[in-house]
Amino acid sequence: MDVDTLIDAYVQDVAQLLPRKQRNDVALELRELLREDLQSRAEAQGRALDADIALEGLRAFGAPKEVAARYFEPRTIIPPTETRRFLFAAIIGIAVLIALSPLGNPPPQSGDLGEAIFIWLGVLVTYFGLQGIVQRRKRVSQSWVPRGRDNVNRLVPISFIVLIFVGIVAYGAPGWLFSQITRGGTLSATLDYDPAFYSSRLPVLFALWLCQAVLLAVLAVRGRWNPWLRRVDVGLGVAVIAVLIWFVAAGDIFKSPALNKAAPNLISAIVLFLLIDLGVKLYRGLGNLPSGGERHSLSGKRPVGQ
Repeated sequence: MDVDTLIDAYVQDVAQLLPRKQRNDVALELRELLREDLQSRAEAQGRALDADIALEGLRAFGAPKEVAARYFEPRTIIPPTETRRFLFAAIIGIAVLIALSPLGNPPPQSGDLGEAIFIWLGVLVTYFGLQGIVQRRKRVSQSWVPRGRDNVNRLVPISFIVLIFVGIVAYGAPGWLFSQITRGGTLSATLDYDPAFYSSRLPVLFALWLCQAVLLAVLAVRGRWNPWLRRVDVGLGVAVIAVLIWFVAAGDIFKSPALNKAAPNLISAIVLFLLIDLGVKLYRGLGNLPSGGERHSLSGKRPVGQ
């Protein structure tokens, strides 16, 4: 092949990977770019441009798929920058489903577990696909806005504090709360707790919730996270998950046998959600880069001005 034939073949391989409306413009631009690049390569070697130099230069320019990617961003379901997050979520979700499967009532068969894993992966693919569509649309209309990685909106922890106290009242005195809401109504006796659960296990969960409320109050006052607060948050999250698993393993929760059959499945779903939330927190915490001052401290140097 002569030089022009090699260039045309290369341009054709690149152009066919592009959307039809871009092919002609890219082909013209790429052909001129390649011609100049190959001519410069030949002059650097002190030779006339020939087929050998052209073939060597085209191979060095890159594979057609790589060159096409420079002109067009393909619409992937999971963008390359999100691959690690997808794999992390998939592995954590599968591990949680396998770990929680014995808590089911009755325990799921292998086929049911495989179906649950398949559904989880499908949910992840759908989520990341929709997220990619939204991000591509925002990219055109929005510019980057700086934000503090540790800053929090004080209303968020305050809202969670209120939610915790409402939860303590709702789970600790459901009959009283129902009576207040309905102005004297009586809650069905089928919802009564097992006495052993109410007196020994439920207060442990309330104690952990109160600890989380204190943590949130500190966060609301400070207005930002620090490493110590994050470690306490993760520790309390692990403790709550352990207590919920203990609820299921230790015996009856309600007096009603029907509710005791349904409770493990509901608690397992809650544990699954909490484990995913905990995994996300750990992932984000591990992914945080040190600030400028922290980098100086790690290298043994003082920040400027100290």
